[in-house]
Amino acid sequence: MPLLPQVETITGVKELRPRLGQINFVNCLPVHLPLTSGHVDLNADITEDTPANLNSGYSTGILDLGAMSSFYYLSNEKDLILLPGLSISTKAKVGSVLFFCKNPLEDGCRIVVPTASATSVALLRLYLANVHAVKAKIISSARPDLAGGDIDAALVIGDRALTVDALWSEEADRIDLGEWWSTNFNTPMVFGVWAARKDWFAANTDAFECLGGHLRAARDLGLRSLFAQVLDQAQERTSLSRKRLERYFLEELDYSLTKEHLKGLSLFRNKLKEHSILA
Repeated sequence: MPLLPQVETITGVKELRPRLGQINFVNCLPVHLPLTSGHVDLNADITEDTPANLNSGYSTGILDLGAMSSFYYLSNEKDLILLPGLSISTKAKVGSVLFFCKNPLEDGCRIVVPTASATSVALLRLYLANVHAVKAKIISSARPDLAGGDIDAALVIGDRALTVDALWSEEADRIDLGEWWSTNFNTPMVFGVWAARKDWFAANTDAFECLGGHLRAARDLGLRSLFAQVLDQAQERTSLSRKRLERYFLEELDYSLTKEHLKGLSLFRNKLKEHSILA
């Protein structure tokens, strides 16, 4: 990750700006584009990366706050504080966390999963425990693929899930894991949140509140007046139609964090602990 620039104060003391992590998937564009385009002036240094790499940044102290996988947040709750009102969630189908099965799932079946997101893999393990009760061999890959002859199923997320969906749906059974969760547990599925390290928050409460307000303002702009630009960038990255992307951002994804979402997050934690997926 890049070295952080320092700001010279009037006293001559070097002061670091907040170090913010942002997920580099298309699903974060409504929040991210207004920041990078200058429509929201965020006084922070931004690092874009995969959820897994950002999680590492929070753990090592390289990053102060930002977007992170829900599984990482739940695994480190005692050290983190949620930024209010903002998440990456779904209340029904999510469209970009997809499980494709080309063979029946039996004990010993081989399932390839992405290295980029702990939440989606944890949700898959929960799905397997609840629906199939099989002991699968989980294989991690930077780019999961169904093509291997020894692979029975694959989990794909984010931009890749959006781009392979149409083709893979013709070759294998398709399960939208966001839809599976919301249908069976009647709460939103919270895939990602924004949070800060508590040690940083304790010394920067004003900055935390200010950054939270700016991030929520960015989201509102990204889903309204700047939505056409969000669609432009999403099309460039996925080659999907604007109609498909409009449905993705406006109907499948949900960027709020209400009491209902917090209930879903708490239930997710409890279910993961029940199946020993979360310590």
